[in-house]
Amino acid sequence: MNAEDIILYYSNAKIQNEMIRIAKNREIVGSTREHNYLKRPDTLFYPKDIIERVKDGAVAFHCSVERWTNPMLITTGTNLDELRTAFDLIIDIDTKFKIEHGKAAAEAVCNFLRDLGIKPTVKYSGSRGFHIGIATEAFPQNLGTLSLSGEAQPLAKQYPAIARTMLTFIKESVRDNILEALRNWEGGIAALTSQLKEHPKELSPYLFLELESNWGARHLFRMPYSLHHKTWRVSLPIKISEIKSFNPEDSVPGKIKTDEQFLTNREGEGMELLLRALEWGARTQKEKKESLPIRTATEKIPEEFFPDCISSILKGIADGKKRSVFTLITFLRSAGWQDSDVDKLLKEWNRKNTPPLPEQYINTQLKWHFRQNRKLLPPSCSVNNFYGDICIVCPHAECRGNPIFEAMENFARRNKKM
Repeated sequence: MNAEDIILYYSNAKIQNEMIRIAKNREIVGSTREHNYLKRPDTLFYPKDIIERVKDGAVAFHCSVERWTNPMLITTGTNLDELRTAFDLIIDIDTKFKIEHGKAAAEAVCNFLRDLGIKPTVKYSGSRGFHIGIATEAFPQNLGTLSLSGEAQPLAKQYPAIARTMLTFIKESVRDNILEALRNWEGGIAALTSQLKEHPKELSPYLFLELESNWGARHLFRMPYSLHHKTWRVSLPIKISEIKSFNPEDSVPGKIKTDEQFLTNREGEGMELLLRALEWGARTQKEKKESLPIRTATEKIPEEFFPDCISSILKGIADGKKRSVFTLITFLRSAGWQDSDVDKLLKEWNRKNTPPLPEQYINTQLKWHFRQNRKLLPPSCSVNNFYGDICIVCPHAECRGNPIFEAMENFARRNKKM
């Protein structure tokens, strides 16, 4: 594109308004045809700012996932924690071979997030993949002591560690679903692996695409409706229902529709994701530090020895069903139950719920847990978001800190009497 066409594109009022909306409280960086950044930090307040940056050589615009009190105060020696007020979660999918692989991954991630009660927004990256966004408004900004460190810290103060944890949790949770989608798209494993130079020892969807998770401070992503400096396509927001049929040629300037927004979420809808990711992250971190395996039952513990909290959940509940899926699966597997028995009981339990969860959600969670090499313990009794918040009684003294320990103790006492 020549300079006049670029100015004409960015002069569109709808495009300007959406870029300014996204730019609020963010660091914005313009980049040239050679993908060199203009001055940094920078920001955009008014539509005329966009045109001025284009006249200075910008052809594309990038924005920070972090939000700041004043982005212009950021310097190399700045204490970023003092300026950071929040951050958004951007799942960046970049394909290595085909855009169709990116579509399959984007649909799998969106389905996973929707099962957790999140309505994500999606945009084409402008090149080889898609960006899936969850706005900061979806997450509670003050977690109390429910954090990676166990100390009371606002969510913004835990960046980038907590963002990396959520992204890695998502990446691991959707692994099997993405691989299955890729296999179906290609018509089988042989057709899929034929694109690789060597046959892999272990088949992973991440041989064919990347889900970026190693964020750092001042991490940037391409702004919605920004041009891409190589393809000259638009980083275009689209509906989730349009992912499968999306054609990159529909993102050429002059052909695009400007009626979709990026990063729009209801307050609190990301709570389930955050809690699950924190629990997963804490367990993973603990397992890496400890050389001894987690203490679990060596034989199946019958239901009659389950503690009251687990028994209460198994009667069927109205609130907290998705959190309880995680609790029940981890408890039953730690209690020596075979995967087939866990599958059967979970589905029987779900029929007692009002209303039941979608069967696809149950199957997705079961598949993820069954794939784990090591069993996860159920949430500890002190994690109120899993028990107290859904009115499940779990006395600390009774469960000795975790319901599986109480079940094992009950079962051991029975065996001593026999």
